[in-house]
Amino acid sequence: HDMVTYFYENEAIVDSLETILRKMGDLERLASKISMMKVAPRELIQLKRALQNIGPLKEQLTSSEDTHLCVIADKLHLCEYVRDTIEVAISDEPPSMVSKGGTFKDGYHEELDEYNNIVRNSKDLLLGIQVREADKTGITTLKIGFNNVFGYYLEVTNKYKGQDLIPDEWVRKQTLTNAERYITDELKQLESKILGAQEKINAIEERLYHELIVSIIEYLDPIQSNAALIANVDCLLSFAKVANKYKYTRPDINDSTIIEIKNGRHPVIEQHMKLDESYVPNDIYLSNDDTQVMMITGPNMSGKSAILRQTALISLMAQMGSYVPAENASIGI
Repeated sequence: HDMVTYFYENEAIVDSLETILRKMGDLERLASKISMMKVAPRELIQLKRALQNIGPLKEQLTSSEDTHLCVIADKLHLCEYVRDTIEVAISDEPPSMVSKGGTFKDGYHEELDEYNNIVRNSKDLLLGIQVREADKTGITTLKIGFNNVFGYYLEVTNKYKGQDLIPDEWVRKQTLTNAERYITDELKQLESKILGAQEKINAIEERLYHELIVSIIEYLDPIQSNAALIANVDCLLSFAKVANKYKYTRPDINDSTIIEIKNGRHPVIEQHMKLDESYVPNDIYLSNDDTQVMMITGPNMSGKSAILRQTALISLMAQMGSYVPAENASIGI
């Protein structure tokens, strides 16, 4: 209640904290996926962003000078290793799956960089072959493509069919409705280099990614602890926002066995009233000493169940740390 009161009275910090929390995403879900070794590269980027915002969150909570919020701030773990390792290792815009390639940044692993350079330079070589063969044959629309059946090929549209422009060293592999496809020895040799490099890239990235996740798992406890603490803050912020929006008040929690509610309202029903209607508040007093039981009578739909549930809901809301829909309330634990 003290923490909710602080947020209730300081809307500026509520807005600031909400801005931070929105950047974090579902940290608990990410932690569970890490524990099962099923976290995707893009989700690691989300984890990094969440951990990057732990610092600002700690600062905001500490600056509140509320004792309880400061305790939460002290318990938050920055997880610098996880945050910094992901920053150094994973691409800023990684693929959805490791198998698609491009998960790691240049400079993270020397051998991986070498094979990546082969693939990148080979693309330029493929373009060079395409331009050279087009100039040599006069087939200006010549293009190089790839499929899983016979690899890289030169594609010639039917526009050039019968013009005797195809060199003898080209081997026809496929005839389509509007084009024909050919392969050459030069293309096959380059294909072998590219595919060999790509296989090695995939193998290295799979291994590096597995090692990275294993190292992150060692920090699973502080990550999960952060998730729980952040969830607490998020919940308390919600209590304060709802209290401000719907005019809830702070209940008095004590060690008595008394429930005393002044002008209590049902928190759900009052949100479903028509615009020109207002909820009729009710008083309740229950005590072990003199009012252990109240009998409520009336016709159907007159509100008997509503006042019963309203009293229960107000008691539950009070004991979970929320403000309550009443003018005032005194509730024994």
